[in-house]
Amino acid sequence: AGSGAVMVDAFASLSVVDLKVQDDLTVTDDVAIGGLATVGGTLGVTGVVTANAGVVVDELTIDADTITATDDFIIDAAGTIILDGDAAGATVHLKDGGVHWGSIFRSSGNFNIKSEASDTDIVFFGNDGGSEITALTLDMSAAGKATFNSHVALGDSNQVQLGADADMIIYHDGTSNYVQAAKEDSDLIF
Repeated sequence: AGSGAVMVDAFASLSVVDLKVQDDLTVTDDVAIGGLATVGGTLGVTGVVTANAGVVVDELTIDADTITATDDFIIDAAGTIILDGDAAGATVHLKDGGVHWGSIFRSSGNFNIKSEASDTDIVFFGNDGGSEITALTLDMSAAGKATFNSHVALGDSNQVQLGADADMIIYHDGTSNYVQAAKEDSDLIF
């Protein structure tokens, strides 16, 4: 067209109804997709994926700070599973249908397990030779009274201490049995 020809970049704004790329496509700037994008193979992303409306994978939805599963939610790790809440008094809340029934938390350096519903016991179950047993029940309607399914076994010289200041002590030292009042002015009444 000679020296006065006009140069036009036909790809500065390209509108194509159906575009088929037979081999690799490299885009060096942003891509905005206004409709659905279907990927038939593996989508390899080397950077961060940002999805402000949530991500759905099979029966699992991740949206903001919530993970929702429409079926069982299984965490199967080849290594350690870590729950790490950094807030002061961070608590793991256990709920059923939104009803808060239990908590696990750390307070003053202590590991705490709490039954949240009024008068709801904490019960420890086990498997004894193929039969389910209730090993221990902590009765919350009786201030945490402990009921053991079987014996309480203590080693030699370990004591059963009764009273706020161990006022009465019962123990066996391997040879002899002892029942004693811890204070000299206390009486043992039989």
